[in-house]
Formats: sequence, C-alpha cells, structure tokens
Amino acid sequence: MNELTDLRRLQLEELRILEEFVRVCDENNLRYYSLGGTLLGSIRHKGFIPWDDDIDVSMPRKDYEIFLKLPKEKFKDGFETVFYEKDKDYRYPWARMITRDMKIINNMANIPKEEFAWIDIIPLDGFPNKGIKRIFHKINLSFWWNLNQIVQFDELVDQKRKRSLFGRISIKIAKLFKWLGKIINYRTCLKQINKTLMKYPYDTNSDEIINFLAAYGFDEVFTRDSFSAIKEYEFEGRKIKGPQDYDSVLKRIYGNYMEIPPVEQRKKHCTQIIFEKESD
Repeated sequence: MNELTDLRRLQLEELRILEEFVRVCDENNLRYYSLGGTLLGSIRHKGFIPWDDDIDVSMPRKDYEIFLKLPKEKFKDGFETVFYEKDKDYRYPWARMITRDMKIINNMANIPKEEFAWIDIIPLDGFPNKGIKRIFHKINLSFWWNLNQIVQFDELVDQKRKRSLFGRISIKIAKLFKWLGKIINYRTCLKQINKTLMKYPYDTNSDEIINFLAAYGFDEVFTRDSFSAIKEYEFEGRKIKGPQDYDSVLKRIYGNYMEIPPVEQRKKHCTQIIFEKESD
C-alpha cells in the first residue's frame, strides 16, 4: 500500500478540524459559509482542490465574534481557536481553528514558520454602497492592510510568487520600508483593520458584503442576495454549507472557475509536516 503524501495527510487533518468546526457551529446556531478554494473545491472537485492545502470558511461578523468567545468546553479535546486578541504571537487579522496533533512548516514568506494544522475562519462584514463612504472605507482599509504587509514583510509576504509588473514594483517599494516594523507594532495594524471593517455590520441594509481578509481583498465583494440563503455542497464525502449563489461568488473571485489553472499558478502554503500524532 502506498503511503499518503504530506499534502494528503494534511488535508485529512484539516478535514478533521472542519468537522469539529461544523459541529460546534451547528450546536450553537452559528452561520458559516465555505468560501475561496474550499467552495471552489466543492463545486469543481467535490472535495479539496487536488493541490490545495488549506480550508477557508467565513462567518458573519456577529457569529464570528460569538464563536471566538465560546468556552473551551464547547470543543472536543485537542481543538482550539487562535486569534490575535488572545494569542500574543499570532500574526494574522483573522482567526484559525487548530489542532496540536500536527505541525507543519509554512514556507510562503521569507521567514518559514512552524504552525499547527489549521482552518482559516474569516469574518464577513458589510460594505457601503457606492459613493463617498465607499471610497473612504476602501482608502482606510487599504492603508492599514498595506501597512501591516510592510511591518510584517518577511513574516507575511510571498515574495516568490509570480506577479505582474505592478506587483513586482509594489514588492520592491514595500521592501524599502520594512524597517517600519521596528517602530510600529503589527498588532496595532491588526486591530485597526478589524476596527475599520466593523464600521459596516454584516446584518445591515447595504447591497453588498465583503470577505476582505481572504486572499483577494476587494475582489471578494459580493451581492447580499448571493448569501440570502445557505445551501449544502458535497465536500470529501460530507456536506458543508456555502452561499446559495455559488456561481456568482466564484466568478467574482476566479473568473472562469471551472478551468484548471496551469501548474505555476497552483499555490501551496507548506511543504513539510514536522510532527504528527500517531493514531490511537
């Protein structure tokens, strides 16, 4: 029998985390949606995108905040949430659910990081309708997001990824200013990003919502109608929830989402498992 690859072993561990996440959400009547590569995987592959090594779920901000405040007794042993307000060494503006039963090396940025297997949990927020409020909201979010990328340049930025000319120029400029990390605490940036997003609650009458902290920022602005109902999709032999109008959501993020991308565009976060608890 062939041994499982590191990628597949990681996927199976993440699937275990996802199952616990779904159980906790269902038992506490909390809304969530599979989004990003996880929703795409459900639709195109009925499971993980074959080369993908993470799981993305999003929650309306109100549900997200309740989830993060749940006592540890709500979770089965071995599972926990991590986020910057609770964990001093956590460097992302969104939360994760982790298990300490597997640890990997994340090689996306300049400085490799040892991290426990995780699923990303991203808050969904409201987004102002077109006009001056929308313009200033985007400027404010862009400022704090880009400052965070500069302050944590070596810890966060994937400098090996193929980019457009504008992208390459942006990286060179950011590199010139990464010294700001010595005088600006990255946690200030994380707090300001979320504070700005929370100015427009998810459950308002705006026409659109945003999954800003996910991979594509302002390209993840969706019509509220797309999320007006929850639908279940197949994922690795089980059902997980997602937005009812998956087609408009995936087109917004990926364009022709049913087309398989070339090898060089298939991104991964990690390459090596360094610890894995033996099964009982």
